Amino acid sequence: MKTTKIFTVNAADNYTLNVKLDFPQAPKSVVIFCQGSGANTYDNHRQIGDLEFNYFDLFSDEFCKRGIAFCRWNTRGCSTSETPPDFLTINEKDFRTYLPSTSIEDILSVTAYIKTMPQFENAKVIFMGISEGATLIPFAAQKCNHVSGLLLLSFSYENLKQTLEWQLSGGSSMVNICKWFDYSKKGYVTKEDFETDKYQVRPSVFPDISFEDLDLDKDGRLTEHDFALSLADYKNSVFQAIENNDDEWLKNNYEVRITSKWCKEHFALPPVTEALASLSVPIHIFQGKSDANIPFSDIEKIELDFKNNKKENLFIHSFENHDHDLNYLQFPYYGTISEGLLSVFNTAGTI
Repeated sequence: MKTTKIFTVNAADNYTLNVKLDFPQAPKSVVIFCQGSGANTYDNHRQIGDLEFNYFDLFSDEFCKRGIAFCRWNTRGCSTSETPPDFLTINEKDFRTYLPSTSIEDILSVTAYIKTMPQFENAKVIFMGISEGATLIPFAAQKCNHVSGLLLLSFSYENLKQTLEWQLSGGSSMVNICKWFDYSKKGYVTKEDFETDKYQVRPSVFPDISFEDLDLDKDGRLTEHDFALSLADYKNSVFQAIENNDDEWLKNNYEVRITSKWCKEHFALPPVTEALASLSVPIHIFQGKSDANIPFSDIEKIELDFKNNKKENLFIHSFENHDHDLNYLQFPYYGTISEGLLSVFNTAGTI
């Protein structure tokens, strides 16, 4: 049985954070969760076709089963609503205060508040983040004496600028293309592969599109270069909008709600590996090998850094055929928890 509390916490700049906390009786630890990029609420209520669910119900249920509390909050400027499919509203003025620097301070403010609550006075604190949250958690952990461990899901070693370069230069596209046509190990797709269409994805993903339409460099293979060519103008527009502070263009044309100031702050962050190297607590990274948002090769870089620094507190958990959300949708669609997420929940229980 779990108890749920919704309350407010004053952030360092006096912004009011709307926080949700689920906890079991006598919690042994509490997970402080930092959201991924864009507009999110503490429920992330979603509708996909006829399917409706709260994204974070799975997390709170599984953590509480293990005697662990789960705490998260609305992204600045975001609040819950009754309007599908995202069930949120955005206050544009407040959303502009959503930045890496404020997110890091918000993690610290919420943690300090939680530790004043009697039931958490002696509980261990676990910092957890996914995607952008996994990047920011290490910086917050540097400033917090309460942390007993880190859970980093879909972690990006590179700065956001390098990650965007990879995503918009064909790297992200090829992760999906090779997965859809079952040629991840080969690294490219031929016309025969495309027309065989082993998993029958073409009718939904590429309706009325021929191999020749995609093979822009006409070398007989679908490679990263083809998608770099197709994305070139859009990539230039994205970086131009960031440079020109054109938040209206980003709002209307970029898939995730971000602002130019948010991007520029991310571009200016010091290497996250330096923050991680300064920590002595257990650091667990959970990465899907089919993550189209972040190159899986990033894992090799962070492992090498820890090896060179002779540090042994890094633990890598990698999963075949897992996407950026560690196959989260397997749960609302089929009622089963993915191997990746189950590993997250079980690992938290060991900290």
